[in-house]
Amino acid sequence: MFARLIKRSLWQRKSRVVVALGALTVAATLTAALLNLYLDAQRKVHSEFRLYGPNLMFTPRAAAGPELLDATLAHQLEQGPDGLTAVVPYLYAVVELDAESVVLAGTWLDSFARLGGFEVEAGRTPASGGPDSAWVGAVAARRFQLKPGDSIVVRYREAFRSLQVAGIVSTGAAEDTQVLAELEVVQALTGTRGRLNTILARAEGDATTIEQTARELAARFPGAAVNPLRQVTEAEFRVVERIRWVLLGTTLVVLVVTGLCVLATMTALAFERRHTVGTMKALGATNARLSWLFLSEAAALALVASGIGFLAGVGVARWLGESLFAARITLRWTTLPLVVVIALVIALAGTLLPLRLVRRTQPAVILRGE
Repeated sequence: MFARLIKRSLWQRKSRVVVALGALTVAATLTAALLNLYLDAQRKVHSEFRLYGPNLMFTPRAAAGPELLDATLAHQLEQGPDGLTAVVPYLYAVVELDAESVVLAGTWLDSFARLGGFEVEAGRTPASGGPDSAWVGAVAARRFQLKPGDSIVVRYREAFRSLQVAGIVSTGAAEDTQVLAELEVVQALTGTRGRLNTILARAEGDATTIEQTARELAARFPGAAVNPLRQVTEAEFRVVERIRWVLLGTTLVVLVVTGLCVLATMTALAFERRHTVGTMKALGATNARLSWLFLSEAAALALVASGIGFLAGVGVARWLGESLFAARITLRWTTLPLVVVIALVIALAGTLLPLRLVRRTQPAVILRGE
């Protein structure tokens, strides 16, 4: 009976109900869109920043003594701490190539490829394809006129090694002027087995988490200085923060405007129904009963609007994701309860002022036609 009363009450005032339903649907749509966009965009931003390579650097600690790191540290980092997705050790040597000096960088090529932050201009992706394979930076390749398949001979003091160019890579950093080879090859050529110049790593999390990870690793491995690469971590933090505040501000503006629209519509509905309210009070209806009726009507509108708005919001989020980030936004069902709660809060809050009009309605005044 109560449900039929709500249905009939809403149906008799379709024009005003449509306005309130439309406002709530817009609020639910934009809330769902911005929530899905924010949550997925934040994940995608973190994912995209992985392409920029490492965000932690390990170097010898000055007070620790040796100028080189122990190579076992790289294995410990790779197998031990959680949160590190890639660990790339480096050993550098200045060698001669075609009677000119160039930096030869020994590293784990598989880990270098997993760390990312580079593009392959020619040849194949860096990988542990054999002890004689080398990848040349784009600047060095142009300097020595090298291409995939060429053979080169690098000389370090009295020792030399023949390598075959497997690819040309571009990082936009120091690697562009270097020649990359397997770590063991460079260690054997320079006679520094078991030693490293530096270790680069990628840690998961935001800037604060990365800072905390750096402190924990520095305490765990006192022989190494652990420094976040702030240029990457701070850029990632700034991008995520800007996205967060833009979407939050947009959502708040939309919710305030929608709340005012619902308030005006529900107030008009209460004013139009003052004769009905007066008659019901004369027949014995209490203020609590009438308040429950109005709140139930608002809740029904909110539930319908949240369902429609959520589906529409997912579509809007995907469109915005492809337009702004050139990426497909993933549907997150976990945002549905939040969309429903927000729609209910707006609808019920917009009904509070009309409830005051209902409570102040005097049956005697209404029945006299005043």
